[in-house]
Amino acid sequence: MTSSEVFQMIIALSVFAGAVALIPVLLQAKRTFKKAERLLDSLTVHAEPMCKSITEAADDLRELSVSLNDKVEKTDAIINMARHSVDTLHNTSNMLKSTVTPIITNVGGISAGIATFAHFLNKSRKTSKGEQ
Repeated sequence: MTSSEVFQMIIALSVFAGAVALIPVLLQAKRTFKKAERLLDSLTVHAEPMCKSITEAADDLRELSVSLNDKVEKTDAIINMARHSVDTLHNTSNMLKSTVTPIITNVGGISAGIATFAHFLNKSRKTSKGEQ
């Protein structure tokens, strides 16, 4: 055997050993690729219904948002109307107060005058009865 034949034998054995070592790696890669393919198929099957469900939920949220905006606008209008009513009531109560206060003061003055006059009359009757 010549050195070139020995060298060729070493190369052949190295290639054989590499092939033997590479076979389990290739088999594992094949299994991994099959699992990845099954995962992708499963994701494909479940992704479409999930996308439909998400789209429906987004549509529901959009409808709720529009409804909420309408209710907020109506509530804002009601609050403005209530604010206007409060202002009107405040102005009315101020006008009533400014109108009624002088009347009550006059009635109170008249009442005090009548009470004083009645007291004076009672006092003068007692005095005139005592003189007789």
